[in-house]
Formats: sequence, C-alpha cells, structure tokens
Amino acid sequence: MKHIALSLAMLLAATGGSYADTLRLGEDKRLRAAAQQVLTGLQSRSFRTGREFCGLLGRNKDGAIVATRPRKGSADSCLPHEFRGRGIVALASYHTHGAYDHDADSEVPSYSDLSADIDEGLIGFIATPGGRLWVNLPDKAVSRQLCGIRCLPQDRHFQQGDWGLINKQYTLRQLKQRLQLY
Repeated sequence: MKHIALSLAMLLAATGGSYADTLRLGEDKRLRAAAQQVLTGLQSRSFRTGREFCGLLGRNKDGAIVATRPRKGSADSCLPHEFRGRGIVALASYHTHGAYDHDADSEVPSYSDLSADIDEGLIGFIATPGGRLWVNLPDKAVSRQLCGIRCLPQDRHFQQGDWGLINKQYTLRQLKQRLQLY
C-alpha cells in the first residue's frame, strides 16, 4: 500500500498535479457555473452564424476561474485559444455545437469531443442547439448531461426527437456506436 501511495505521489508531482486538480474540479460548482455562464452568452452567436465557438477555462494564481476569449470555429469543429497569462492552469474546455441542423447529431457530445478531452486530460463542457449542457469527464471516459432541454438558450429552429432518445450519460464506446449508427 505504501508503494502505491508513493507511486501516486510521484505521478502527481511529475504531472504538476493538474490532472488530479481536473478530476477534483469535475464536479466543482464554480467551474460549472463559469462554463454555463460563458456558454449561455455564446449560444445566440453560435445559432446566428451556424458555427461552433470554443475556449478554455482555467484557474489563475489567485484561485479565480478565468476563460480565454472565445474562438469562432467551423460548423463542426473549433480549436480554442491557449492561455497567455502566467500562472494560469487550464482546467476545462468549452464549446457550442452551432445552430440546429436536422442532418447533424448535435444534441450529444461527439466521439471526437470526448476523445480530445481524454487526450488533453481536461474536462469538457458542451452546449447543444436544444439548450442542453454536457460535461466530458476524462478520468471516467464518459459524457454526462448536466441539464436538459432549455437549460441554456435554445435555437428557435430546434426540433426535439430528430435523433431519437438522448441518454443522460454516454461512454466513449457508446458515442462511437452512435457515430456508426448515424
């Protein structure tokens, strides 16, 4: 047991503890509130332009949650700006899923959304055209719906049910299966 604890302590020291912080903050109310506020503000721009908007959330040296300036992406992808300030630790990504499109399965995080967050070791917050808010938890390799339809602003063209039943949680494997179905 001492060997395991020592190995974990060495791993955290080697990684700067950022992944452990990310895991702890996955359920943190301040981080969720910041993500929800940023995404609420971006939804109308995302619907109007039909583009994703994305960015990063982090913690500055004073412990405050801060966000990068949102970047406008394409209809189905976005690469966020990096933090430029010193002492800011990236904790999470955020992005919208653009405007409602009958041909796009945009009410759930995509397989690539969750895969990227796992690879980066960052929590990911996603807003959908239906107004859902999701969180990707890289340590568990799952996407969880934090709140449902109209929790965030909803695209006026949104039509519920186009892509079938939406679960409250998806594993990476389930998102891959969903991708293959549609």
